[in-house]
Amino acid sequence: MKKNLLLLPVLLFATYIFAQETDSVKNTVFHFASTRPSFSEGILLVPSGKAQVELGTAYNYFNGNAHEIHHPDFNLKYGISKYFELRINGDATTYKSGDSRQTGLHPVFIGVKLKMIDAKRYAPGSSFIGGLSTSFISTKNFRTKYVAPFFKITMEQFLPKNVGLVYNYGLVWNGEDAKPTYNFAVAASYTKLLKCTTAEKQHQIKYFFEFYGIYPHGAKVDIRLNNGVSYLLNSFIQFDISVGAGLLKNSPRVITSAGLVVRFPKKDKEKSKKKD
Repeated sequence: MKKNLLLLPVLLFATYIFAQETDSVKNTVFHFASTRPSFSEGILLVPSGKAQVELGTAYNYFNGNAHEIHHPDFNLKYGISKYFELRINGDATTYKSGDSRQTGLHPVFIGVKLKMIDAKRYAPGSSFIGGLSTSFISTKNFRTKYVAPFFKITMEQFLPKNVGLVYNYGLVWNGEDAKPTYNFAVAASYTKLLKCTTAEKQHQIKYFFEFYGIYPHGAKVDIRLNNGVSYLLNSFIQFDISVGAGLLKNSPRVITSAGLVVRFPKKDKEKSKKKD
């Protein structure tokens, strides 16, 4: 019952926004490449020559009155080409349990995203994400012994009626030992254009529902359900909110997040020359 109540605000908000959509709008969906707000990630890259900043906060509550607060999560991206994207991501986190409290910056990840296969009709496309954690870019209390690798394979299908399906599988090492943490995710999404959408400005909302798992080698698996909405104000700004819950005893009872994505357009060289 509690899990249903957690999902209710997002579902009501999505229903309210969807009601504004009109059949008279003939614009197609604008596929905005963003990691936020879901755990799963699609195949799209930030366009060549554009930078993107993704910021968010998250709160997880565990049994035993334990709290995990991200303030913030950040993801910095830059499109090098049609097939290659640079990225830097990390998070400042506070852990609270009883009288114990610990705050710091986890090791920052530096990596790339590579497009491998384009999605065609019902056939999924694929991208590769990989890189290293930098143990030296962190606070002392969260510093790891070693630089550690990570990678993820993403697959995505763009189906009719603005429906999308995403599948992820990846491994990440903790920088302390050779045991990897496996993770997987399956997500479905549904995108609607709003009645205020024009040929010049995109206004759309995307609802997603995902099932994902985190399995540290030799430890207990953590399975979670999550759902949320992202609102695309235009081609450069997106807002998001999500809420979910864990399914197992060691999973968080509540997971929530909210954030903002800003894309910076590259300068038009011809216009800048004319102004000069």
